[in-house]
Amino acid sequence: MSVQLPPYRPIKHRSGIKVMGAAFHALLMRELQTRFGGYRLGYLWAPLEVLFQILIFLVIFGAIRERLVPGMDFSLFLVVGMVPFRMFQKIATRALGAVDANKGLLMYRSIKHIDVIIARSFLELVIYFFTSILLLLGLAFFDIYANLENLHIVLFCWITLFIFSFGVALIMMVVGFYGGEISKVITIFFTILYFASGIIFPIHIVPEPYFSYLLYNPFIHNIELIRHAFAPNYPATHINIWYFLEWMFVVNFLGLLLYKYAERDMIRSR
Repeated sequence: MSVQLPPYRPIKHRSGIKVMGAAFHALLMRELQTRFGGYRLGYLWAPLEVLFQILIFLVIFGAIRERLVPGMDFSLFLVVGMVPFRMFQKIATRALGAVDANKGLLMYRSIKHIDVIIARSFLELVIYFFTSILLLLGLAFFDIYANLENLHIVLFCWITLFIFSFGVALIMMVVGFYGGEISKVITIFFTILYFASGIIFPIHIVPEPYFSYLLYNPFIHNIELIRHAFAPNYPATHINIWYFLEWMFVVNFLGLLLYKYAERDMIRSR
């Protein structure tokens, strides 16, 4: 008696792009659950967090805010500075623990460590970009309007800042993997950077020679250009966006180099 075998069906292999897309989706869903699953306010927590900071500084500097930032409303000044910086800070600092936080998913060969950084960075970009839009709409409700003629410049600054942040995140992932306790020092560094980046005060009021020293901070040039795009009367003579772009390329090159060097050790630690 002959046994009839089922028809042969070749195994379909998924392309590299489909595998990467599936990995990105899984990591993104996990990050969403991790970031907002434990909060009742959910996705509203990000804009509320920034809003609380802005209200505090408005109370502190309320009496002198018109003299503090000539050519731009102080509320708009804070929104335009704080939101991109928060994105940059979150992308960088959350990368420190990216390897340990995703060990369960990293057990799968199709998921690489750089996929974790891509998913985390993209999520922060979406969260804080829409936070910026929401807060700008809130300012418009109080008759505080941003100039929208230079939106292409604003988008350019957001995209380049995201790329810059991604490069820093790759470096932070490697530092967090090898560094251990150094993560606490880096958190302090970002606090110092917050005050050295002109987030809560316009840097053109800083006297020389400290003003020139501040301009070595590449982050300042990106944020100041966004402010000038939203408020054309805001001073722009000190901005050098090419300097920021040079830093962006250097940081990403260094980040990819370090990742390539550490990738084998990180795979062994799975």
